[in-house]
Amino acid sequence: MDTDTTRTTRVGVPSGTRLATLGLLMISAAGAIWLVAGMIWGLDLGESAGFLIPTIVLPAVAAFLVWRFGTWARVGGLVVALLALGMLWFTAFGLLEPDSFFDFVGGLLVVPGAVIAIVGCVQAIRAGRRDDLRERREGGEARAINVILAVVVGLTVVSAVMTFVGRSTADATQADAEVSIKDFTFEAGGAEEVTVAGGDTLFVANDDPFHHTFTVEELGIDVQFGPSSQELIEIPAQPGTYTLYCRPHTSNPDAPTEDDMATTLTVG
Repeated sequence: MDTDTTRTTRVGVPSGTRLATLGLLMISAAGAIWLVAGMIWGLDLGESAGFLIPTIVLPAVAAFLVWRFGTWARVGGLVVALLALGMLWFTAFGLLEPDSFFDFVGGLLVVPGAVIAIVGCVQAIRAGRRDDLRERREGGEARAINVILAVVVGLTVVSAVMTFVGRSTADATQADAEVSIKDFTFEAGGAEEVTVAGGDTLFVANDDPFHHTFTVEELGIDVQFGPSSQELIEIPAQPGTYTLYCRPHTSNPDAPTEDDMATTLTVG
């Protein structure tokens, strides 16, 4: 007698998989946005590429593996998310700069994305062991994904508008000298060290897509610059050599290193 054998095909993915995939793609998207910004603004991406490309590729590959494979892939996704959280935690400070689009979006995507990926991977590992498979988004996971996407898109649009309308301009003809903030350095006439006369007015332009400051503590100068913003800064008549630095991109202004965005300001 012939016997029909019925085979059961497992469909769907464990609960939490979609959440984990979304979180990892958020991290990858932040790196891609920074890379595009650097290319559009003509930044020197030589050293930065070695940092940005893994930031883009690793989370994207992890997202694919988490979606397609089993527990081992979700453990790998968990490791990638933890690494991103440990290495890129400082991007959260970008949330304090909503009028600087690329700083803010980095803060909006990286740390929240890593946390979302960690929670999603843990949930997917546990659900996979219970054979709790979901063919489509549903329940609490679906609501969480919808809320996350709505918040990210909404805040991204708000930041884009604030960045555009918040740009400041100044009249360079009213200045005695010009300083450019470009590629995370201060430049004055092609030189990275700035020399001015006491009482001079400087025309300072931020030609980077990121938020910077023009800070000289000893002279009481601390001017903030959004992307593509310009300001006129009066230099006090106090001769001497001072440290000029950007607060967000200098770890220790008292002893700046080559990795810090700092130089010297000499007042004659």
